[in-house]
Amino acid sequence: MATGLLRGETESESAAQEPEPARPRRRDWRVALGLSLIPGLGHLYNGQIRRALFFFGATLFSIGPAVVLITAGEHLGATLLDRKQFTAFLLLSLGSVLAFLALFVLGLGFWASAAVDARRSAIELSEGRPGGEARWWFLKL
Repeated sequence: MATGLLRGETESESAAQEPEPARPRRRDWRVALGLSLIPGLGHLYNGQIRRALFFFGATLFSIGPAVVLITAGEHLGATLLDRKQFTAFLLLSLGSVLAFLALFVLGLGFWASAAVDARRSAIELSEGRPGGEARWWFLKL
């Protein structure tokens, strides 16, 4: 800008030649939060594809096996009861219920984290900040 003024340009002419910095696209945090009913869609709205894939996969691979465990365990449990193997049935029931609860709670945790992170990222991206890339607990996703 100073070199243009030395060449005889006015201040308005030199300002017109410099491009304006690109404004960040406004992202509504309500939309990002609402889309997070399906884990990862809020991050896709924010333009964070890797995070979207992570949260969708983490939720799918924790809640999915929990549901499969219960449905498959029901058939196996009925078979054990028909054979009158009550001790094995009780151990299998206890183990499958504990595993189901652990996987299901883990999946719900991923789901809730996806919604909270999509909301925070939308707010940060709208303000021109890096969108959660400085959060250490998401391991630079």
